[in-house]
Amino acid sequence: MAALESFAIVFAASFSIGLSGAMSPGPLTIFVMGQSARYGVLAGPLASLGHGLLEVALVALLWLGLARVLQWDPVLAVIGVIGGLVMIWMGWQIVSGVRRKGARLAASFSDRRADNPMVGGAVLSLANPYWSFWWATVGISTMTTLALPRGILGLTAFTIGHVASDFFWFTLVAIVFATGRRFITDRVYRGALYLFGILLALFGVYFIWQGATIFL
Repeated sequence: MAALESFAIVFAASFSIGLSGAMSPGPLTIFVMGQSARYGVLAGPLASLGHGLLEVALVALLWLGLARVLQWDPVLAVIGVIGGLVMIWMGWQIVSGVRRKGARLAASFSDRRADNPMVGGAVLSLANPYWSFWWATVGISTMTTLALPRGILGLTAFTIGHVASDFFWFTLVAIVFATGRRFITDRVYRGALYLFGILLALFGVYFIWQGATIFL
């Protein structure tokens, strides 16, 4: 009974803290919004799966000693610059794809080959400097003060709670945008893609600036 209560406490805390981070506007939320027009509600769970697998691996690495490396300023600066460049590239790919080939909403619903949400979820998480910043600060402090003192049970509850918070939020975002797609025309869809691409690129510029600031 005590073990179950301990698991529930860590799970609830991890879920709440993780949800506060997931709900902050960011590149992955924008990506899920865009992909929900193509993949429907599945865009949320698939993106959170790619994101979650990466985080499970990160938790294991943090437990093995990566925490000290992530708290080193030059590492955070490099992550910021490289991640920003990746986001600018992804944003440009979206915008140039619409300009070069156009984008029809009906065709997008049946195309399941491009822009896989699970891959995108992992790539955008890895490219997002704030993901690393969050884990280097909030994530590490929560894990070390709340989860690790309870051993493997606490670490498991922490990991499951955090992954569950991402799954809940991104699935909710996908449901909202997928169920509203009948109100979206081809012109609106093209405009939305432009907006998503530009926002991703702007996030990239901001992250490069943040990384350069750490260097300087």
